Amino acid sequence: MIGDVVKKFFARGQYKETGLNQGEGIDYDEILAQLGIVKMELDRIKTTIINEIQGYYEKMIDSKRSNDNEGAEMSAAEIVLKKRVLKAILAYGNMIEFAIRRIQDTRSLESIVKVLAPLKYAMSSMDEYLSGFAPEAVTSLSSVLEETEGVIRKTGIISNTIPQGKSISELIPEASELITSAIAKAQKEAEQLSPKVPETFDPEIIERKVFEYIKEKNGVLSLKKASEELGIPLNIIKATLYRLEARGIIKVDLPNEQQI
Repeated sequence: MIGDVVKKFFARGQYKETGLNQGEGIDYDEILAQLGIVKMELDRIKTTIINEIQGYYEKMIDSKRSNDNEGAEMSAAEIVLKKRVLKAILAYGNMIEFAIRRIQDTRSLESIVKVLAPLKYAMSSMDEYLSGFAPEAVTSLSSVLEETEGVIRKTGIISNTIPQGKSISELIPEASELITSAIAKAQKEAEQLSPKVPETFDPEIIERKVFEYIKEKNGVLSLKKASEELGIPLNIIKATLYRLEARGIIKVDLPNEQQI
């Protein structure tokens, strides 16, 4: 999931030393100021997402109180979706924070290459990851990604030192450390900042249960019986099947609304 995506940031290039003098022609203060703007925008988006998650959580609770299982499941699905976006935002924000600290501490060409080159990969991978399930998030992040791209262009030397070929993480220990730290911190923060969805309504847990059930039945099952045995409403079973199909995991065929 998000871990795999962030790791892709570093899976497309090889860092190479350059003959440029350290710090030559680079306005570090301007770079730091622009990265600060990026971080503030990420914080704004983070707050918006957290508020949206809380809104869906309240809707889920209201639906549960009125025995509206379908409404509760829909709200839970939105919470899980928003939490995925939140983790991505937090991970990217952690990388920006790391870049700011590193540049403040060293103010060298090498430090810029090591922290900004990965961010360039992060931009395209973030877009690819979120567009698959939350295209509206990509739109919200467009200004953030443009600002990051602007920082990279401002340096003037990054295009000549962007890693090519092998994995950065194989040659730069800091890259692997950054990935691990950014992901771990993002996952922990996301859990702390957002409410937990009850397993009964968590779409990811439901998907796993339904998929395992399908495998046990060798791909042929009765929707009604599956609903009874799994304790999951029939309409949620059907919605889950179509989500799994949309992701290319299974093929759904409901000839008589009873079997697949």
